[in-house]
Amino acid sequence: MSKRMFFRVLGFIQWSAALVMLLGLGFSGKWLYAKGSSPVRFDVFLDDQRIGTVGDPGTVQRWKQRLYEDWEQQHGGLEVTSNMESLRFVPSISGIEPMDPEAVLSALREKLEMRVWAVELRVDGKVAGYMKDSLEALELLEQVKAPYVTKEKRVTALSAGPQDPVSAATRKSDADFVERVELIDAAIAPEQLETRESVWNRLMDGDRKPFAYKVVSGDCISLIAQRFGIPAEVIYRNNPQVKNDLIRVGEVLNLTVSEPLLSVRTTEQREETVKVPSGIVYEKDEELASGVIRIVSQGKPGVKQLIYETVKVNGVAVEERIAGEQLLEAPVQTVVRQGTKAVSGTGTGSFAVPVVHATVTSGFGMRWGTVHYGTDLVSDEKSILASDQGTVTFAGLKSGYGNCIVINHGNGFETLYGHLSKMDVRAGDRVRKGEKIGVMGQTGNATGVHLHFEIHKNGEQQNPMKYLQL
Repeated sequence: MSKRMFFRVLGFIQWSAALVMLLGLGFSGKWLYAKGSSPVRFDVFLDDQRIGTVGDPGTVQRWKQRLYEDWEQQHGGLEVTSNMESLRFVPSISGIEPMDPEAVLSALREKLEMRVWAVELRVDGKVAGYMKDSLEALELLEQVKAPYVTKEKRVTALSAGPQDPVSAATRKSDADFVERVELIDAAIAPEQLETRESVWNRLMDGDRKPFAYKVVSGDCISLIAQRFGIPAEVIYRNNPQVKNDLIRVGEVLNLTVSEPLLSVRTTEQREETVKVPSGIVYEKDEELASGVIRIVSQGKPGVKQLIYETVKVNGVAVEERIAGEQLLEAPVQTVVRQGTKAVSGTGTGSFAVPVVHATVTSGFGMRWGTVHYGTDLVSDEKSILASDQGTVTFAGLKSGYGNCIVINHGNGFETLYGHLSKMDVRAGDRVRKGEKIGVMGQTGNATGVHLHFEIHKNGEQQNPMKYLQL
């Protein structure tokens, strides 16, 4: 039972008891008058303090009722209460004459403490504000959650393979607060009641820590943000006078960072249909010359559905896990026949694409204002193959290339394979054409997983696409 309901029930019991007493005394009063006794009087108590004596408690009761009605009208229909709920009427045995009813009411007015029923919003046990009712408080809390709650929708995403769109569904699950939030009925002074906007501002801004900073020589927005660990966006938002990053020595910047009282935790599920790489099966063939490869059967990627579950706090992901997966279509492996018949170490002069199912993402030539001396290739198949037979002259870290392999083909040609995540050969190894020498990666100066492939002829870098057929 809420406090509000408790006080109403208690008041009803008190008034019922008083009514029964009055009726009983009314009947017995005839007998008293018949015997020549004095009329019944009532001492008025507020809590345990005697206020005065009246002949008719109804006078005080009616005054209180009118008072409550006037209050409710003044305060927009809010439910009101006061310390007058503790009024008691006790038959007087003192023989004192009743006071003027107005004198009793005047004494009660001096002790009157009016309250309105409201809802106290608490965050982790601390009062965050008072609102008129639970409905308004709940609407405000939903408003706090709203920016982080996404409706169920269908979107298009990219799989690991290049330019291979897959269908994905994102749907929102429950949102709650990191902090403990409570709504409690409370009787408060009318001036304590707050507007929805004032409580909203307190929840959003929290306990502000004012911080002003004077610009010194050498400062810029990004440097200040880094020095104090403040997002640059906060500096711009707090200082709208800053235009085009222009700040002056001696200028005072507001670096105040708000700390919201509430943190919204959401759990989102994202379903994605992605490709499963087909993989390659290599079969040795003694009839084919070493380095010669032939595709016996073309594989086919599989398809599986993944369910990702992401936990976010105020829109920032703090945890992501795979909640489930289902194989929709099994992959079919590509079967490749690889020659093993011994041949000389000199290259054939004919170059094979070093990645199966390759796609070119960046070609040879000018790129972003500089020359790109090679061709970038990507594929679901991450194995890197020797483009022609020869001898490994370098296998290690190379500036800009990361993990890098260089093969000398003995006929004036060299090939270079950069950004590998793993190298399966060492300097001095003889390799056959089509032999696996490493795994695609993004070591060195690389954005994303890919192979940087170069062909050199007599020490001069060539456009690899003059020698490759995709």
